Amino acid sequence: MKKIIHGIELLIRKVLQWLYHIAGKELTEEQWMVWSQFIGFTIVGVSNFLVSYGTYALFLSFQDNYHVANIAAFIISVLNAFFWNDRYVFKQGKDGGERVWWKALLRTYLSYAFSALLLTEVLLFVEINVLGLPKLLGPVINLVITTPINFLMNKFWAFNDNRKQKRDFEGSP
Repeated sequence: MKKIIHGIELLIRKVLQWLYHIAGKELTEEQWMVWSQFIGFTIVGVSNFLVSYGTYALFLSFQDNYHVANIAAFIISVLNAFFWNDRYVFKQGKDGGERVWWKALLRTYLSYAFSALLLTEVLLFVEINVLGLPKLLGPVINLVITTPINFLMNKFWAFNDNRKQKRDFEGSP
């Protein structure tokens, strides 16, 4: 499995190097690290979407209130996202010191409260009540909108205790 993941990582890195080359630039190690985090965050996000969507659909099967289903999905999926992002995506480096887990968890809930709760509530209302889309389609559409927002909020705030935002941002793609 490690060989497969390493192979995928090399392929993605080569594609990014090629795209940067076309743009007349070189992919730096710092930029690759940010892209690598974004890719890891996206993989965690896809698995987290399955947890969130499964919770949302399960709650809808017991009652017809999409607001209740969305809140339940939020609570469970953010805890799941925190676990995987803390462990694999935004893990502390050698120079970062120890992160206080409960502060990172609180920040994670607050950052997702904006994108995964408030924003999705507004989007679901529009999708279901204005556009007439099925209740199970909205969360799929919202994934494309909320993933980049969640990544930026988690990278630069929720998991960034040592406040190196300026340096991290300058190295970002």
